[in-house]
Amino acid sequence: MPRPRQFDSAAVDAYLRARGGVATHADLLHLGLSRSTIVRWAQHGPWQRILPGVVLHHRAAPSTRERRLAAITFAGPSAVITGTHALALHDLLGTRLALDPTVLLLVPHSEQRTSADFVVVERTRRMPTARRRGGLPVASPVRAAADAARQAGVDLDQVREIFGAVLQQNRGTPEELRREVLTGPRQRTAAARQVLREVDGGSRSAAEGRAFVLIGRSDLPQPLWNEEVLVDGRWIGTGDAWWPDLGVVLEIDGLRWHSTPADIRRTQEKQRRYAAAGLLVLSVTPQDILRDPEAFLELVRATLERASRRVAAQGLPTGAL
Repeated sequence: MPRPRQFDSAAVDAYLRARGGVATHADLLHLGLSRSTIVRWAQHGPWQRILPGVVLHHRAAPSTRERRLAAITFAGPSAVITGTHALALHDLLGTRLALDPTVLLLVPHSEQRTSADFVVVERTRRMPTARRRGGLPVASPVRAAADAARQAGVDLDQVREIFGAVLQQNRGTPEELRREVLTGPRQRTAAARQVLREVDGGSRSAAEGRAFVLIGRSDLPQPLWNEEVLVDGRWIGTGDAWWPDLGVVLEIDGLRWHSTPADIRRTQEKQRRYAAAGLLVLSVTPQDILRDPEAFLELVRATLERASRRVAAQGLPTGAL
């Protein structure tokens, strides 16, 4: 009768702790466990099978971090996390985009890796240089944003949110986003290409992108987007949208991007400069635009009509402001 294989349980526990509770069958075999013991413990014992050939050291529901660790362990050391999970690790997921239940991984095209369960593996000839976030290898913010824009269930406004977060936090440039979108897979890139067109027109956030489309399709006077506001040749600021003939500035104030004391001071100083120059400032939040676009358009219309009456009452010629 064959003797049971001997292993050091303390060494196994220490190995699992050092790897976040995740290990492959091959790792455990190397530590002296038999294949039958691994399968039995994963099915009926203290562990669970989380992915093919990968076990987790407890039977509770895996945490998000454990799922990411398991995904990397399953796909191998060359794998890199991208998409929404990478954006979350870069703190760029935003408030309107839910974390995808699947973990999207990139692996070199030469490797024969397949998807399984909650892991989606994409082979690529454009393998990014991995960055470490939370102890895990992730794609750059720009690559993660381009890949997230192609994930199932991501709509146009969410792509605006993703690209806007990357641009407003200075984690990438419009040119870098364009390069990633245009050189990557073409499938499911219609929304990303639409947002790139909006960025070309001056948009830098999800709300600006929606405002750009709404105003562009309306019968309202068309503003300049993200242009310097000049009055009598003096620089006043840079408005999200600017109607120089009417002296109206649209400011989209997203709290997520203006949360530090220094940011708040800069915003207040700009508002004071606008007021001192006699400009009408229409200040809205991203939610005002995204949640009720029709009400936003009516607010813009009313402000522009008020400005037009003011210009007429003062007898100012077009462009006098």
